[in-house]
Amino acid sequence: MSLKDKLVKSAPARKGKAALNRVPRMIRRLQASDADYANHPPIIVNSLPKSGTHLMMQLADALPGVVNYGTFLAQTPSLTLKERSRAQIDARIAALAPGEVVGAHLYYSPETAAAFAKRNALHLFIWRDPRDVILSEAHYLAEMARFHAMHATFKKISDPEDRVKLALTGDGTSRYPNAQARVAPYLGWCDDPRAVVMRYERAIHPETQAGEVARVVAAFVKQGGKVADQATLTQSLVQAVAPKQSHTFHKGGVARWMQEMSTRNQALAKDIMPSLIALAQADPIPGQSTEEQA
Repeated sequence: MSLKDKLVKSAPARKGKAALNRVPRMIRRLQASDADYANHPPIIVNSLPKSGTHLMMQLADALPGVVNYGTFLAQTPSLTLKERSRAQIDARIAALAPGEVVGAHLYYSPETAAAFAKRNALHLFIWRDPRDVILSEAHYLAEMARFHAMHATFKKISDPEDRVKLALTGDGTSRYPNAQARVAPYLGWCDDPRAVVMRYERAIHPETQAGEVARVVAAFVKQGGKVADQATLTQSLVQAVAPKQSHTFHKGGVARWMQEMSTRNQALAKDIMPSLIALAQADPIPGQSTEEQA
């Protein structure tokens, strides 16, 4: 990605876009009827951070009749890492406009799921092997996330192995607890029957990608979205997937932790987040056995 594209997609630029779009977004919402929400469902692209948020956003933005105002719903904003209350999250969901695509990092709760349903929102949730999440997060916080509360801490650590260790153990505070505490609150969405749950590894694998995209298209139609031909749209959306266009893209890929995470940190990951690793192992990725993921 060019420097120009990185600047356009940087946090300040995205926040500026959202600020400029507040008025047209509000007007669209205030003028909307229940029928507008039924025929143009909002689309919430929710993710476990560092799991393919921008990949899923590319799919959502390519659906017909949608609009992206630059809105993002964060349970814990990166600048402060202070968790927003349920009332604050509910208010932000209620403020969605018909057909609006929004990115999100929102924890699972039955109340948030009910708020999605009340707005007739199509909820797309993407997740990834938590060991690759931690590997990606350590690099992101040290080298890319200048406006994140943990950037300065990670930037001071020169050894990549020590950065990954910090991402696993946390810093001993409630602001940045260990990996299990940070990741687990998102994964309840995997059992939500109204969510379209996608695993990042399948979303990029050539043998499974088209099938995963087809599920998104089918869910969009079921939710009320208007599509001329589902097969044609699916092909178009597959072509729209370009992970490297994300301003936060580093390496991508599948099971990078097997080559890039030290033996010490692999063992530490098993100690700190055993239930999350077990969840990933119970859902083998294409071309890799459960034993290879262990």
